[in-house]
Amino acid sequence: MMLDHVEADFVEDRAEQLLAMTQRLVLLVDEEIAAVKARKLDASSANWDEKEKLVHAWRLEVARIKADPKQMTGLSQTRKEALKASARDLEDKLQAHERALAAARGVTEGLVRSIAAEIAESRSVPVGYGAKGAVTSGQRREATGLTVNAKA
Repeated sequence: MMLDHVEADFVEDRAEQLLAMTQRLVLLVDEEIAAVKARKLDASSANWDEKEKLVHAWRLEVARIKADPKQMTGLSQTRKEALKASARDLEDKLQAHERALAAARGVTEGLVRSIAAEIAESRSVPVGYGAKGAVTSGQRREATGLTVNAKA
């Protein structure tokens, strides 16, 4: 009978660790979303080692459980619900992160296109008179090189 108690404790402890990993990942992703929205370009490098280790450990643990769901036999209903809720929360945060990155990318690409268009316009051949006395509008040239200050 003692063996059953030990196994149940092991399952609960394992679930608690998975829950803690998931909750920490949610927090880290949430911090990164806030940084992206604040246009902090180096946000993804913050806590990089911790995120990498957590994601790897979380992925392995979830894969083990999916491969053999019996490993969680005896898990309390409360813990099961907490794990499901935290997994949904992580999924929601990852989708929000994806949207934030897409929005930031769209803004950045729009700025780069606008800057390139301005440079191309400023480099156009000036208006003048042609060989037959007609006013020429000048030829537009596409911008060639462009250097952007990432802190701008």
